[in-house]
Amino acid sequence: MFSTLNESALHKSLKILYASRYDGKTEVQVEKWICDILCANDTVIEIQTRNVSALREKIAGLLALGKKVAVVHPIITRKIIRTFDMDGKEISAKKSPKKENAYSMLRELTGICDILLHENFSLVCPFITAEEKRAQSEKPLQSKNGRRRFKKAWLKTDKSLLTIGEEIIFRGANDYISLLPSDLPEEFSSAEVSRALEKSAAPYANLLLWILRKMNLIERTEKRGKRYYYKRK
Repeated sequence: MFSTLNESALHKSLKILYASRYDGKTEVQVEKWICDILCANDTVIEIQTRNVSALREKIAGLLALGKKVAVVHPIITRKIIRTFDMDGKEISAKKSPKKENAYSMLRELTGICDILLHENFSLVCPFITAEEKRAQSEKPLQSKNGRRRFKKAWLKTDKSLLTIGEEIIFRGANDYISLLPSDLPEEFSSAEVSRALEKSAAPYANLLLWILRKMNLIERTEKRGKRYYYKRK
């Protein structure tokens, strides 16, 4: 049986990078929480490569203490997958067809919509290239998080940072509203949003509207046939 790391190489690399960038110390205890980075200006930085909503209690607790909190969630725009056999010998290396974009991170925010606009909260999304390592198994297995629809004969063992590029930062309402296409009519449906977005972002139209509505940044105006229409608040 293969083991997976509690802290991936990707998480560790980003933690070291952002601690260095903002003069921070790593693995610092603040009240009952161990924080990834505590900066010299008392800002807490948390590195979360997936499932940002899992940090809800920690983020809310730190904000209640008066801390500024920044969550760093990388967007993987390019990924190399390396597969190893049972003896640890590399048997393949290929580029993943999956490419994330600025809208991919929306899936991570569904559980913290009410926190996103807090004056002391920010979401930092660097665009990165990464390498994912997989180990073959003797028989098909369920993933560690139990999310596989079908068992597969390999497990992810690690993910590491190859390069890091520009980043987008969300600090307030305007940053999230900017995810809507600028040329939308005053009232718009998810279909119109989808058509106005780039092809890679179009599948996230419904989720974008759901989150913006949860954040009270748009409101539903009416239903025409089977479609709901919205407008900016």
